[in-house]
Amino acid sequence: MSDLKQRKENFVTGLNGGSIAEINAVTSTALITYISWNLLRNSTLTYTETCNVQYMIDFVLNWVALLLSITVYAGDPYLLNMLILLPCLFVFLYGKFTNSSKPSNKTHKKKKLLSQEFQLEKKPYITAYRGGMLILTAIAILAVDFPIFPRRFAKVETWGTSLMDLGVGSFVFSNGIVSSRTLLKNLSLKNKPSFVRNVFNALKSGGTLLFLGLMRLFFVKNLDYQEHVTEYGVHWNFFITLALLPPTLTLIDPLTKIIPRFSIAIIISCVYEWLLLKDDRTLNFLILANRNGFFSANREGILSFLGYCSIFLWGQNTGFYLLGNKPTLNNLYKPSTDDLVVSSKKPSTWDHWTSVTPLTGLCIWGTVSIVVSQLVFQYHPYNISRRFANLPYTLWVITYNLLFLTGYCITDKIFNNSGENYKVAQSLESMNSNGLFLFLLANVSTGFVNMSMVTIDASPIVSLFVLLAYCSFIAVVSNFLFRRRLFLKL
Repeated sequence: MSDLKQRKENFVTGLNGGSIAEINAVTSTALITYISWNLLRNSTLTYTETCNVQYMIDFVLNWVALLLSITVYAGDPYLLNMLILLPCLFVFLYGKFTNSSKPSNKTHKKKKLLSQEFQLEKKPYITAYRGGMLILTAIAILAVDFPIFPRRFAKVETWGTSLMDLGVGSFVFSNGIVSSRTLLKNLSLKNKPSFVRNVFNALKSGGTLLFLGLMRLFFVKNLDYQEHVTEYGVHWNFFITLALLPPTLTLIDPLTKIIPRFSIAIIISCVYEWLLLKDDRTLNFLILANRNGFFSANREGILSFLGYCSIFLWGQNTGFYLLGNKPTLNNLYKPSTDDLVVSSKKPSTWDHWTSVTPLTGLCIWGTVSIVVSQLVFQYHPYNISRRFANLPYTLWVITYNLLFLTGYCITDKIFNNSGENYKVAQSLESMNSNGLFLFLLANVSTGFVNMSMVTIDASPIVSLFVLLAYCSFIAVVSNFLFRRRLFLKL
């Protein structure tokens, strides 16, 4: 058993990752499937005669296609994208040509939108973005244990980029977007919750995740399960990082009244980077030091937490201009529910520029992040490191998520899929509705599969069969919970 454990650990150790361009190409399948689903939904042909057929198409597009993108078609993701997109485009165009007399549904709501009161609303593209990211994450955490999953997609040892490295940061970024909903909701309350109350709620939320993290630690240490120590440390894991984010960032809430969250994120990243780069002793300690004492044993998890704090804050900042039904005052960089014109005050040029629609906000911050990240990548002495969540890593995660959100947002614009016309695939909606619980279920299921078979010796056919069965199980559970309107908060 110990020999098998060592083999499994070696299977995910010492990896160097792949290129950012390839990661973008592979993950673009999630966006392509969203576009394809919208093409089918907007075609005048009845492609979904029954609920069963409808869900099968949904499952193939949002689960099977993503599974294939990181396994069978990992070497040629563009071919897979074309195989998905072209048939859906054909169905859409055929329906349009054969039913050209169908009246247009386009409406002009700009003036009406500006006169509405601010309210939070569900956005299809955010649901699709989070749902696709959660599905890809769920697939990857098991697929990485099979040879059919390319080693360049698994987490790198120290320096480099990979699909799974991006997934960890994207999970934190998307959680930041979700948490901004509570911040915006609290602004509209007459009796706003006190600082102590916010801290208590954050501790309660984080306590559940901390318990899960400690339970994972217990089972890993007592079931002879493989572990990758340089990922987070001897005792640390991703659940512990997630558990500590809400209470830690709640403590800095009073500071955000003076300094915007994105500025605090920049300060954290820059100070942390200065500590990493001021001399070689810091990096030598992080990479080479013995694991004596709690801090040294868990140095990756403890120090990378600073980088994840920065990513989470950027996620919150993004939510401020994504989640509302209309632009609000200075929502580009702070939570706001105020109209651009406040009483009789004439808005300044700055107010006009920083009170933005979702697409405008994404384009502005996306452009800024591209420019800054390219400069950092060019002149930074070290590569991207998920292990330490350094500045290049945080910039990569932020830039990727902003650009892909822009793609999802543009898709909704093209298909007029927002507001009263809210439509999204049930697979994506159900994953998004119970994201954290299903992430936990995926982790437990991954452990069960690993304890039941020798994954690293599985043939491609067996690997694909097991992964399809696993995807079906998670998809069925998520769909069952959604249909029963069961939303499990952890």
